Amino acid sequence: MWKPFVVSAALILSTAASAQESGRIKRPPPSAAEAARIASDMAMNDSLLQKGDIVVTDRGFFVFLGPAPDGVTNEFARVPNPGPVGKAAR
Repeated sequence: MWKPFVVSAALILSTAASAQESGRIKRPPPSAAEAARIASDMAMNDSLLQKGDIVVTDRGFFVFLGPAPDGVTNEFARVPNPGPVGKAAR
């Protein structure tokens, strides 16, 4: 489920780079942190999310609770990192 977001973020970055080469846009490409934020925002706004889906973002792990009462935004709850704590996983 995460692959479409990585591909979309890569496409956005490559489009920005090619537009820069043509001289149409004069701003630098996004930093790695900005690209991660963009990909996280895309994942959290995915219309295919179902209740209980886990979304991994640059801000941590979140579980999708469903649409907010306003019907536009999504509601999430932070969940702890399920990975091992302490020593690195082998």
